[in-house]
Amino acid sequence: MKDIFKKISVYTLSILSFFVMVSCENNDDGVTNPGEIGSAVTARFTLAKEGKTVTFINISENATNYMWNLGDGTTSTLINPERRYDNGTYTVTLTASNDHGESSTASSSFVVDGCIDETSENVDPANGDLNMTFLNANGNGAFGAFGNIGGGIVSNPVLDAVNSSCNVFQYVKAAGCETWSGAGYALNTALDFSTMTNKVFKIKVLAQTQITEVTLLLEREPFPNNNPFVQRVASITQVGEWQELTFDFSDVNSGAFKNMIIYFERDAACDGDVYYFDDLIQAQ
Repeated sequence: MKDIFKKISVYTLSILSFFVMVSCENNDDGVTNPGEIGSAVTARFTLAKEGKTVTFINISENATNYMWNLGDGTTSTLINPERRYDNGTYTVTLTASNDHGESSTASSSFVVDGCIDETSENVDPANGDLNMTFLNANGNGAFGAFGNIGGGIVSNPVLDAVNSSCNVFQYVKAAGCETWSGAGYALNTALDFSTMTNKVFKIKVLAQTQITEVTLLLEREPFPNNNPFVQRVASITQVGEWQELTFDFSDVNSGAFKNMIIYFERDAACDGDVYYFDDLIQAQ
């Protein structure tokens, strides 16, 4: 009986030794996780552009670490970084690696020819002539939509020779809005027509689907203290592209006005038409 147990023990040890030998042979390359044996690291990515912002979409295989050279002197270790570029040509390189020192590299070149970033803005007459460019989308210089229309700073939907700036104001005659609806801005300092020199205003406008008249109204203060007021009207003559309209108040020699209102399709029914305006400036 003892001999039988000895034989069984020898057979058991032999079987265990065999499995240990197989396990060691499968891991003699130093890889500690058997599930990763033979899984090569492959660096791969795609990119998506929206204006001047590029999002890099990482589709690398069998990698745990990422190093991006974003082509403009900056780097990132994020999985899917996002970067805003100036106009130009860039080459981005991704190095993907795993925890065992294996790595792979992929590169891609692309051109950014999107909108042009604004570099200056003045929304207070106390600092000189108005130059309302919607410099950024944080609400600086944003008009307030009233009367149940839609409005706010958005990305420029059409980049052309007249207007290639990045941010513009969207004005939506949403169905059901009031006919007197518009977009207004209360200035910190009044426009004093008894002393100011430049009394001509220019605005870049874009009609998405329908031409219309545009009204620039200057009021003493926001409602209800809006008298006296002065206004000028100009017409959009084309659809789907930017044009610059001029509002000439040069014959106004008195009055101080703190409130500015812009109307598209003033006193007309609201049927969902969309308009944009940008670069409201004082000119000579």
